Amino acid sequence: MLTEEALIFVVALGALGLVVLGTLELLWPSKPRHPVRRSTPPAPAVASASRRVDAAAERRWRSNRPRHAASAHDSHVRRPQSTEPSRPVPPFKRVPRARPPQPVEPAPLEPVAARAVSIVDRCFTLYQEHRYADVVTVATAALADDAPAARRPADGKEAAALWSVVALAQQGLGDQAGARAALEAAIATAPETDRVTYQRQLATLALGVAQDLIASAGAHVAPDSENRVSALREALAWLEGGRAAAPGDAALRELATTAETLLWPAYEQVVMALVQRQEFNAARRLLREALEHERLPSARAETFRELFSGTFAGEIGQLTAQAIRSMQDARETEALGALERAERLLQTVHDEALPPKRREEVDRRLWWGYNKLGLRRVEGGAFEEALDPLLRALRLAGTAPDRQSETRAALVQAFEGWTEASALAIREVADAGDREAAIVHSDKLWTRLSTALEEGLSERELAGAFTRVRRLFEEIGRER
Repeated sequence: MLTEEALIFVVALGALGLVVLGTLELLWPSKPRHPVRRSTPPAPAVASASRRVDAAAERRWRSNRPRHAASAHDSHVRRPQSTEPSRPVPPFKRVPRARPPQPVEPAPLEPVAARAVSIVDRCFTLYQEHRYADVVTVATAALADDAPAARRPADGKEAAALWSVVALAQQGLGDQAGARAALEAAIATAPETDRVTYQRQLATLALGVAQDLIASAGAHVAPDSENRVSALREALAWLEGGRAAAPGDAALRELATTAETLLWPAYEQVVMALVQRQEFNAARRLLREALEHERLPSARAETFRELFSGTFAGEIGQLTAQAIRSMQDARETEALGALERAERLLQTVHDEALPPKRREEVDRRLWWGYNKLGLRRVEGGAFEEALDPLLRALRLAGTAPDRQSETRAALVQAFEGWTEASALAIREVADAGDREAAIVHSDKLWTRLSTALEEGLSERELAGAFTRVRRLFEEIGRER
C-alpha cells in the first residue's frame, strides 16, 4: 500500500508527463484541428484562361499549339501571399480542389475558302448517296450570280469542280444534255491548266452517249423508222461536240465515221418508206436536213436531190388521182380543189429542185386532170363552168402539139356554147323591156371574150363567138 508521499509523487510525475506532451503537441502537432484554408485566386486570372480557350477555338484551322490548353489552377496561376507566418505542414497532404467550370466551345469560324471546298465535298457526298436532284439544287444555288459571296466558290478552280459534280448528277438523272452543258460551263470556268481535265470528261461523255444512240438505232428501231435517223443524227452531233473538246481523240473520230456510214443509207430508207405511205411533207423535211448537212457526200447529195424532186411529182400525182376519182364519182368540186392544190404545190417548187424533165412530167399530169374536168363539163352542157379548168389546162399544155390542139378545141366549143346560151338569155331580158340590163350583160360577155384572147386563144378560134355577140348588140341597139 502506497504511502501518501508515494501517491503525491506519482500524481506529480503524471502531471509532468502531461505538461511535456502538451509542449510537444504545440511544437509538432500530429494532426491539425482545422483544415488549412487557402485563398481563392483573383477573378482576373480565370477570365484570362477563358479567353485563351476562345482564342484556341478561333485558331483551330491554323494553330500549332497543343490541343489541351492550361487550366485555371495550373502552376502559372500564382496564389496571393499570406500575411500569416508560415507553418511547417506535412508534405503529403493536399487539399481537394473544386472542379473548374467547363467553358462552352463556340461554333467554329470557317474561312470562305473552306466553305467553297465544303460545298464541293457536300455535293459529291450527295452524289454518292444517289441524291442527284439535291446535288443539282445545292450546286446551282451556289453557282448562281445572285448567290451570297460567302457561299460562292472562291475561284474558277473550285467552280469548275462543282460544275463537274453537277454533270455527274445530271447523268444520274438521265439528262445527258444537262450534263454536257455543265461540263461546258466547267471548261469555260476552269483555269487554263485545268481545262484539259474537263475537256477529257466531255469527250468521254460524248463517246458514251453516242455509242448508246448508235446501238439503239440498230437494236429496237425498224429500218424505215424516222427515229432511227434521229438517233444517228444525234449521235453524230454528240461526236462532233466531243471532237471539238478533244480533237485528237481516235475513238471519237472512228465512231463518227461509223455514224456517218450508217446515217446516209438510213435517210434514204426512211424517205422511201415515207413516199410509199404518201407522207410527202415528212419525206421532204428529212431530205432538206440531209442536203443541208455539211458532211453529206456528193454522191449521196445527187441521190437525195432526185428523191426530193420525186416527192413533188409523187404528191402531184396523188392529187391528180384523187381528182380523177372525184370526177368519176361526180364530185367535180372536190376534183377541182385537188387539182388547184397540186398546182399551188408546183408553184412553190424552185427550178433547181425540180429538173426540167421532172417538171414536164408534173405539168402533163396536171394538164390531164384539168383537161379531163373541162371536157366533162362541156359534154354536160356546163359551158361557163368548163372555161376555168380548160384555161388552166391550156397554160400547162406547154409546147406539146397534141395537148395544145385538144385543149384549144375544147375551149372553142366551151366559148361558143357559153356565148350562144348567154345571148339567148340577154334577148329575153331585152324583150321583157329591160334594155339597160341587157346592155350590161352583153358588155360582160364581150369583155370575157376579149380576155380569152389574152389567155392564149386567137381571134380566128373565137371568130364564131365574137360574131354571135356582135349580132346581139345589133338586136338590142348596142353600138360597138
